[in-house]
Amino acid sequence: MQILSKSGNEILLIYHPSERLEVGESLKIFDESEDRGLIVQVIELNLVDLPGILEDIVRQEAVKGRANIREIVSSEYQRMVTDIRNMKIARAKIRFELRYGEILPWSGWTPSRSSKIEPIKVEELIETLGIPGKRNIVAGKNIFDGSEFKVNAYDLQGINVIVGKKGTGKSHLAKTLLLGLIDYGAKVVVFDINDEYSSLRYTLNGKPSDYHDKIKTLEPNPPHDSEYLPLKFTLSYIGLEVFYSIMVDVLKLPDASAATLREIWNTLKGSGNLSLGEFYKMIQQRNYSPRVTEAIYRRLKSIEETNIITDDTSEETRIEDLLEELEGGGALIINLKAKSIVTQSIVVQTITTKLRELLESGKSEPLFIFAEEAHLYLQRTVWLDLVTRMRHLG
Repeated sequence: MQILSKSGNEILLIYHPSERLEVGESLKIFDESEDRGLIVQVIELNLVDLPGILEDIVRQEAVKGRANIREIVSSEYQRMVTDIRNMKIARAKIRFELRYGEILPWSGWTPSRSSKIEPIKVEELIETLGIPGKRNIVAGKNIFDGSEFKVNAYDLQGINVIVGKKGTGKSHLAKTLLLGLIDYGAKVVVFDINDEYSSLRYTLNGKPSDYHDKIKTLEPNPPHDSEYLPLKFTLSYIGLEVFYSIMVDVLKLPDASAATLREIWNTLKGSGNLSLGEFYKMIQQRNYSPRVTEAIYRRLKSIEETNIITDDTSEETRIEDLLEELEGGGALIINLKAKSIVTQSIVVQTITTKLRELLESGKSEPLFIFAEEAHLYLQRTVWLDLVTRMRHLG
């Protein structure tokens, strides 16, 4: 394996087809003459595309079946030609610099083409970088050396985005991290758009798993035969901020009607009669313009049809109470499969608002939120605001 070229913070390496190399593998490029080197990570593998090789391949394919050409060459020469055709290129990203035995940020230094190149085992790299981690979650195995692929649970604090093509295992990785966090005593809230996480309560043969009692699933307006807990909120629990956002941002209530909506809310809250029924009465009894009345009425009906708003406090779901029951770690799964955008928005915004209030008041331990397909039920700007606030709070 040798250095072919360098461009910016990337190095192209040419290597023999018999040498095994995988995307994601780390390599050490060391220049003994300067006692310096680089740690690089392979990000792409390709075939060498030199003009002579391409021309030879095209020529052979063009005459195939049209002419009878007989080449008399030794087997050793033929093997060499085949190897040249199959030479590969690895594109690697420079990660760190090795200088006098220390690992430092890359200074821009470039090694010579005579530098020695060798793979670095993952365990060796982690030990060298001094990042072994105390709360590791085993998420699989590295394909290039068979070692365990570990994620430090501590590093999951903040914003983490799992991306990849369909079928590459994004959800599988998320579930593995979820169970690992529960093992370490963390409390997790999961917005499950495809009803995938609840099955973690059971083993493959249908028996209760070790996480059966640590995972609770809630569902807005569940079917009669559902085993999930029904998710219902009162208007007072939802709060004006979320209710106003649903009416204006999701249901597109006009500005003139939005001002009236806020006025009605404050009046009902002040009288202690905050409910959907009282909302209907007030917009019909007060002398509002027909356009304002109709706009608010139609959107209230849309919310009522979700069947997740209740006036009965005994049916009310209180997220803070459910979190307290997850003593020693656990997860609340919010099943949003096949729910309308209005239902999804009410549920997600209510829960995230309550979590933020709990964290601000200091009444809850820090927790993790898993949001599958987050862009489907909240606007990107709303997610950025929520995540930014919650990241600083825990």
